[in-house]
Amino acid sequence: MKALLFSGGIDSAALAAWLRPDVLVTVDYGQRVAVAEVRAAAEIARRLQLRHEVIRLSTAELGSGHLAGRKPSSLAGAPEWWPYRNQLLVTVAAMRLLDEGLSEILIGSVKGDDVHADGRQAFVTALSRLLALQEGGVRVQAPAHRMTSEQLVQRAPDIEAWLPWTFSCHVSEYPCGQCRGCVKHALVLGAVGGLQAAP
Repeated sequence: MKALLFSGGIDSAALAAWLRPDVLVTVDYGQRVAVAEVRAAAEIARRLQLRHEVIRLSTAELGSGHLAGRKPSSLAGAPEWWPYRNQLLVTVAAMRLLDEGLSEILIGSVKGDDVHADGRQAFVTALSRLLALQEGGVRVQAPAHRMTSEQLVQRAPDIEAWLPWTFSCHVSEYPCGQCRGCVKHALVLGAVGGLQAAP
């Protein structure tokens, strides 16, 4: 079984459409935008006719930066950085699906995500080695780590069916239009044919 960490953002949605994993996993870990991410993820999963699981746990008091509604950490490479987020999300998804025969977890890191240490291929490789040492031998992959978001979206089929429903804001349940996530969202929509976000 292959699972994809699925925020409902452009990169994870494009991976879902391209690779069609067995299950999409959205984690509400206490981020400010969790309601919007879950809503977008559920709609895209429905449109792609893929199984969707939502896991809820609160780590809100442990976060920093825009996603937590706090001042960014001095260690942050970007204002939305949340300490150790990707390893938490991978671990939680593995915990949830291990007994179902999980073999691989996919994450949506793309070229440019290396502003965060956990967006780099070296991190993905190390995390995969760690999980493979544990029961189940689960692997972690970032299939698009050499692609830009635009290249990834262009590889995925039927973009009109899912891309307008993606959500990327880091600060609000509704797109603010100013954060790094919203700016990227607008640029990618424009680059792939001027699609508009769904209302």
